[in-house]
Amino acid sequence: MINSSTLNRIENSRKGYENTGATLEREFLGTIKANEYKTLAYATLHEKATTEKLSTEQEFVNMLKLREAAQKEFTDTLSLANKDNYINFKKSMDLVEQCQPGDPENPSHFFSKALYNYIKNRFEDDYTLKFFTAVGGTHLDVVHKIDFYFKLYAKETGEEQTYATVDITGRNSKDKTRANVLLNIDPEEKDKYDPSQINNNFDKEFFTKKIAEFGEDIIQALIENYKTKAE
Repeated sequence: MINSSTLNRIENSRKGYENTGATLEREFLGTIKANEYKTLAYATLHEKATTEKLSTEQEFVNMLKLREAAQKEFTDTLSLANKDNYINFKKSMDLVEQCQPGDPENPSHFFSKALYNYIKNRFEDDYTLKFFTAVGGTHLDVVHKIDFYFKLYAKETGEEQTYATVDITGRNSKDKTRANVLLNIDPEEKDKYDPSQINNNFDKEFFTKKIAEFGEDIIQALIENYKTKAE
């Protein structure tokens, strides 16, 4: 029988791993605007359409009530996985895109910006590339297991052409994903990706090689998804 002391060590180890994974995602990809996402997700699940014309004051009051209700419903990431709170993949993407922290054409985090620029250079003559993070408590991340994704749009029309979803992990044993691409970041090599680390273990040659490797996988996924869409 496993005693309580052993169970506590196992639980602490699990939490430590989860926190490490979440930190990796936040540092490499950035996070969505969490409060804004909760409000939109709650409205998607509960708000009923109405044709009633409301005063500005009443609209404001309703918005405050909506935000308060959203905070109560989505108390943590596990609440997103509740079957009563399910939001499908496409709508989850829509919500994520409405809650981006910055410009999808100019990612602010070092890793995502380098990856974006690598992929963009392959398509920039005819297409516009956009980067979207799903990190920070979203259905796309928690339910659909997508950490971030890229979309390509035709420059002339602005019409979406294809996308590639990505799952990033610090667990070397993970070899399956629901995303189009799985990126494995060895925890022992994590500092090699980040020049801002105090210990100064950033390795430019290593980083450039990994960005090219990851970038090619994502480019291939963009192309394959485009072919599938065209069939």
